[in-house]
Amino acid sequence: MNTFKQATLYLSLSLSLLAPFSVFAEEDEAETKASLVSVVQVENRALSPKIMVIGSVHSRRSAELTAGIDGKLIWVQEAGTRVITGEVVARLEQTRLDLQKEQQEAQIEYEQVGVTRLNRELKRLEQLIISKNASETELDKAKSDRDLAAANLKLAQIKLKMILDDLRRTEVKSPFSGIITERKRQAGEDISRSVSIVSITDPDNLEIRLHAPLKHSRRVKVGDELNIYHTEGEFQANIRSLIPVSDIRSQTFEARIDLPIEMQDAFSVGELVSLALPIAPKQLTTLVPRDAIILRSTGAYVFKINADNTAEKIMVELGDGEGDWIAVNADLSDSDTVVIRGAETLQDGQQVKLQALPGTKTATTS
Repeated sequence: MNTFKQATLYLSLSLSLLAPFSVFAEEDEAETKASLVSVVQVENRALSPKIMVIGSVHSRRSAELTAGIDGKLIWVQEAGTRVITGEVVARLEQTRLDLQKEQQEAQIEYEQVGVTRLNRELKRLEQLIISKNASETELDKAKSDRDLAAANLKLAQIKLKMILDDLRRTEVKSPFSGIITERKRQAGEDISRSVSIVSITDPDNLEIRLHAPLKHSRRVKVGDELNIYHTEGEFQANIRSLIPVSDIRSQTFEARIDLPIEMQDAFSVGELVSLALPIAPKQLTTLVPRDAIILRSTGAYVFKINADNTAEKIMVELGDGEGDWIAVNADLSDSDTVVIRGAETLQDGQQVKLQALPGTKTATTS
């Protein structure tokens, strides 16, 4: 056998030996093209259509404090100062009231002396009546004079209590713990009893108030849970009270919503939030996990996994959110599964391999 024939034989044997490995390599290459993804089943649930309304954060305790008496201010607490219940936030001059107090105390002593004298006179006449040395008329007059003096003494004592109450009001005290938000009047000003001196707000006891179209007031009730959105994310809170009345111009109703205790520190009085308000009866809605949504300039879409483990691109119209899920209008049913991990690099029609997802999220009931 010449050299050429030997080379040809060796080449044929080599190709036949390498052929199985070539098939295996092609199979491995096909497998590497299949993307690894995690999927979750689509859900159909009854949800209420909603509109977004703006609410604002308020303190549940806020007041403008007055003295309740006329007088001159001698001191007012600085704005921004945190105070506790019963702490003095303003003082009025007491000189005039101190003099009135002394005068009234002297008047009470005078009236007490008169009552004591008339009691003695009455007892003397009662003894004289027994010995027939005084008339019934004199006795009746003495009783009337004594009763009148006792009434005058009582009136004088009541007037002293009123003066003492005015003296107490010269120190304006905080009715609750909070922060002085504004000084309405300055030291040295003469004020009347109804003039506001300071404004105080409790920043630690907050609520959300919303005003929404009056026509939707019948769709909510006390105790309903609403989704609330703010700069840090979203949470749920319950309606504490409803005020379903309105004036002709605004045509809105008010709802007051308890701010959860754990969220109190995340908000300040006056901050704005968005709320999802139900506006119609519940209807069957298709929902997918938010993680399944891919947003592009051309729109939003998800990848549905078909029976042959290929990915199909489905365009969706987004609706209301429900926690980790979101309503969509799309060609999907509750028997379909959509990709929630690994969808960013998928192509329409691409082969996929499914990966088990530990701790799969489930939808919450609305």
